[in-house]
Amino acid sequence: MLKFPALMTKVKALCSKMLSKEDFENLINTSSVTEITEYLKTHTHYSETFKNIDVSQLHRRDVEILIRRSMLDDFYNIYFYLPTDGKKFFKFMEKRFEIENIKFVLRSLHSGHPEYIEKRKLFPLNHRTVDEDSLVSVKSFEDILNVFRGTEYQKILESSYQSYAKTQKIQHLLNSLDFWYFTTMKKTLDSMPGYSKGLKELFYKQVDLTNIQWIYRARILFKLSTGEVLNFLIPFRRNLTKEDLQELASSNTATDFIGKLSSHPYGKYFKGIDENMFPYVIERACEKALLDDSKRLISMIQNGFDVMVGYIHIREFEYRDLITLIEAKRYSLSNEKMANYLISLGG
Repeated sequence: MLKFPALMTKVKALCSKMLSKEDFENLINTSSVTEITEYLKTHTHYSETFKNIDVSQLHRRDVEILIRRSMLDDFYNIYFYLPTDGKKFFKFMEKRFEIENIKFVLRSLHSGHPEYIEKRKLFPLNHRTVDEDSLVSVKSFEDILNVFRGTEYQKILESSYQSYAKTQKIQHLLNSLDFWYFTTMKKTLDSMPGYSKGLKELFYKQVDLTNIQWIYRARILFKLSTGEVLNFLIPFRRNLTKEDLQELASSNTATDFIGKLSSHPYGKYFKGIDENMFPYVIERACEKALLDDSKRLISMIQNGFDVMVGYIHIREFEYRDLITLIEAKRYSLSNEKMANYLISLGG
């Protein structure tokens, strides 16, 4: 029996407009941010985004903001087709973008540049825990703790800030927000039994891949002990066993870590990556793994909710790839290097 047919029809229509592999290859061959924008305006679904705009006058940051707004507009168009439980899930999923806004503020404070914090650089969300004006007004970590007082983020940030204050490692703050998101999303999904098997499988795979990234950063980059690394991790998994995580967390070098990872369930996504490039592409490799599952979900014909979840992930990957392309043009990266950084051109 077909579930959520109206939702499926809406999302399938949106899927048909997404950028193709050919589009990305053409975008790689452009020579500037203006050419990227001209191509998007002339040949893709972003024509409406740049309608009545002289793209030659747009700054790089303006282009990024318009692309981001386009993605969120499509997501909010889907929201009205969702059943009650689906809207509950969507609103919590939306917190990923709120957390990205918080992370942006935290990174700006950590780097000593509170002047970077501007409202226009945030994801413009329909449902927010904290008013945007309050968020962009912060000038110190004390300010941000005050802004989130009385919210669901208060305990998370207060606890992790103590570790940050001792070590000055921003990862304590960033990981604590992600940890909260994943553990709370699990509770949300557990309250929706049988709602979408595909969604849950993709979620647990995302948890596995997040733990892989955390192990690499904590053990190889920050030199934490195996025990400390394991204490950092999200306490549930899908394809990785407890022994798998312990083995990875006991790695002594990047070569050791990559070698062990290659023999694990997600190993095929990391084979052949140069050790010196690994810190820069590990996140992209994980996203390419999620891309494969997302593509399978949008091919579903029985459950509109599965199709929606796959679309949301792929649409976000499209956004990230466009931002990567814009940055690559800014730094004059070769076409070959650009292609390696793109999620959408992954195997």
